[in-house]
Amino acid sequence: MAKILIVDPLDLFLKSEDGSVIWSSRSCFEACLREVEGLVFEYTTPKDGDLCRRALRADGVILGGSEASAWEDTVFNDNLLDLIAICKNNEIPLFAICYGAQLLGRALGAHVSRHPDGIELGAPAIRISEKGKQHFAFDGVEGGCIWSVETHSDAVMTLPPDCELLASTAHTPVQAYAYKDLLTGVQFHPEMNSDDLRYLWQAFEGSGYVDEVPLSYRQRIHACECERLGLMLQNFAKRVRAGSRLKSRSSLGLGRS
Repeated sequence: MAKILIVDPLDLFLKSEDGSVIWSSRSCFEACLREVEGLVFEYTTPKDGDLCRRALRADGVILGGSEASAWEDTVFNDNLLDLIAICKNNEIPLFAICYGAQLLGRALGAHVSRHPDGIELGAPAIRISEKGKQHFAFDGVEGGCIWSVETHSDAVMTLPPDCELLASTAHTPVQAYAYKDLLTGVQFHPEMNSDDLRYLWQAFEGSGYVDEVPLSYRQRIHACECERLGLMLQNFAKRVRAGSRLKSRSSLGLGRS
């Protein structure tokens, strides 16, 4: 069985008045991946003291979003930059989302900062490039345009060196990119749908990440209507599974001579 480590820097929950969990950031990943066969999934957060060692034991890593800023110099970011370095140096496939994509961009030499045009919020049209149409993450995605949840004030402002541009929006030209089919970053949230976006911002408010959601944000959040693009995470998981099987065949001397 291949193993994927899901690292959730957000680790956010929304609870009802009786204390029961009605939504979590973890549940979004589970909704995408629960039906993928031939894989086991481990879930953790950056607070895990064994994070990097667990990554070395994994066949692939998914790095999720966060309310943190990837361009800041913090211990939190440093721990995850170490994780990215381990993936790159040991050829462990990585799929990085939102903040994760920004941190990956930083690790690869891109300029990452606050976006000068402010927040991208809702479900804008995401244009898939010709390179993107050939990338495994978009296998099975029809047409040249998709719509997915966006909620970010920071962005990868320049394409990292040696990377291919996979997708863009009018607001954020570097919307998705890949490094040698090994490391993939997407600014949008394929693991979320419009309901998840609404729950997310309720959780932001309930957890004190924001004092109050501005009216203009509420309007865009309420108007957002899009489906979860779980297919993209499933494509990554299946690629990890295939790569794990090839490694197993090679280690047993079953590769082509």
